[in-house]
Amino acid sequence: MEVPPYGQKIVQRISELHPQLSPKHKRLARFILNNQYFMSFASAHQAGERTGTSAATVVRFAQTLGYEGYPEMQRAIRAELPSYLRAMDRLKSRIESPEESSGMPGTIFKTDISNIQRTASNLDNEKLNEAVQALAEAQRILVVGTGISSSAAVFLSHSLKIIGLDARLNINEGLSLASDLTGLRQGDLLVAIDLWRYVRSTVSAVRKARSAGAKVIAITDSIVSPLAENADFAFEVVTEGVAHSLSAAALMSLLNVFIAALSFRLPEQTLASLQRIDNAYRENDLLYLE
Repeated sequence: MEVPPYGQKIVQRISELHPQLSPKHKRLARFILNNQYFMSFASAHQAGERTGTSAATVVRFAQTLGYEGYPEMQRAIRAELPSYLRAMDRLKSRIESPEESSGMPGTIFKTDISNIQRTASNLDNEKLNEAVQALAEAQRILVVGTGISSSAAVFLSHSLKIIGLDARLNINEGLSLASDLTGLRQGDLLVAIDLWRYVRSTVSAVRKARSAGAKVIAITDSIVSPLAENADFAFEVVTEGVAHSLSAAALMSLLNVFIAALSFRLPEQTLASLQRIDNAYRENDLLYLE
């Protein structure tokens, strides 16, 4: 059996093998990446119970990744724990260390900068160019995102409209989203944004869009999220937070990359659209000018 390269992180190993994994192993992969603190001390039986599999499946998964067994995979997880403590654990440790509060702003800015740098270093430029071209050629674009992802979805859809693309927004669930999805056809494109706890309606939207023949761009925080699995183009953003919440800094930076790339890809259309919008503001006296 192939042995994981020395020093290779379990995240990298899962990333490489993910397309070949069975559905049960993919479920385990997602759980491990989102619950490394639990996996560092849980037995194979406990891990199987939490994932709806079995201890034997957990052991086989570890071996599929190239480890001799589950204990060796656990050691690999524990070696990475400083970077993967759950949000509640991070917050608790900082509450118990009040001397850090004075340096909190600097810590937050440094964390956001690190998130952006890590996201940038992982960005596949060839895939980015293909996704930008798909956006430019799409007849209609539907941007979907709920909860913590809704503000990013609003920003992206508005920015796409500003440069003259036929973009629509849906940050709701239920009938409203179902109605928008029924209108998707071949030649259309769905942008799905979802982080952390993946919303069922967003995952379902990706699958429905693909079945309708529309292309899908997924922006998420894990290479093994259900959005990434079903998208034509999947982009991962680092969302490491300082307290209980995630950081959206890298997410917004990636969206800025898309908007800038599109404006340079469609310069005449962008300029004409900006001129129309500026005229509309002036004609309707919408700007505050002293």
